Amino acid sequence: MNRKRHHPKYPPNIIYKTKTKRCMKKIINLLNKNPNKIKDYHDNNKDMDKENTQKKLPFAAESINEFLNGGLEPGVITNIYGEAGAAKTTFALEAAKSCIQKGKKVIFIDTEGGFSVERFCQMNDKEKLGMVLLIEPKNFKDQDAIINSLKDKLKEEDIGLIIIDSLVSLYRLDLHNGDAQPTNRMLSTQMATLIQLAKEHSIPVVATNQVYSDFETGNLELVGGDIPKYASKCLIFLEKLELGKRKMTMIKHRSIPEGKKAAFEIKNEGLTDSKKKLGIF
Repeated sequence: MNRKRHHPKYPPNIIYKTKTKRCMKKIINLLNKNPNKIKDYHDNNKDMDKENTQKKLPFAAESINEFLNGGLEPGVITNIYGEAGAAKTTFALEAAKSCIQKGKKVIFIDTEGGFSVERFCQMNDKEKLGMVLLIEPKNFKDQDAIINSLKDKLKEEDIGLIIIDSLVSLYRLDLHNGDAQPTNRMLSTQMATLIQLAKEHSIPVVATNQVYSDFETGNLELVGGDIPKYASKCLIFLEKLELGKRKMTMIKHRSIPEGKKAAFEIKNEGLTDSKKKLGIF
């Protein structure tokens, strides 16, 4: 009997498309029965959406603010994804900078060791480092426990932003070491918790996401498949143009057109407006 060959990097027990979709159907059914989980936090929130418009977290770069219609939206997860070197962590640090400038603290969950004190101090005054609650999980179960503990931290501290960089780095390692279904279920639960916290405290959540090349189509896909796609109300794809310059494309948003583009530049002080426009529409 001939069997279809799979890419050696993604054996059948962890293929994202099949396993993730099957797991998501079960999880979504469970979540829809629970009023404290994802669906009810995304449905019927018109009044909250109007209030959120007044509470967006703006960036220093006008091109990014224009792209986001005023800044990061509170109450939802904004997922920033792209290949290595696309400036996902720098984007997260810029969001942290904006939050700190408003006098709010930032929870920064660093799963890849990407948070650089030196880079942070280039973008902010050194004394602002105390405004960052840096948490470094060692494995995916540790990440799960940390996210579950955030409720208490939000009660204790004046938090204006939650960042997890990257959402799926430890998840990906866990997939390679075991069965996909419980790992996918854990990721879904983590995202449900983050959505709940974002809604209850009216703050933005920024998650960075790795990508992989689909073996059959060659397209870049989010690690985690439908789980981050479903739970993130804003999906932004970052691309490297040339040295110090990046392009961002809106992939999913409730009110911003898909395909909207903007460019920015990376300087010592952070993200700045690009001199070369991309025809934002």
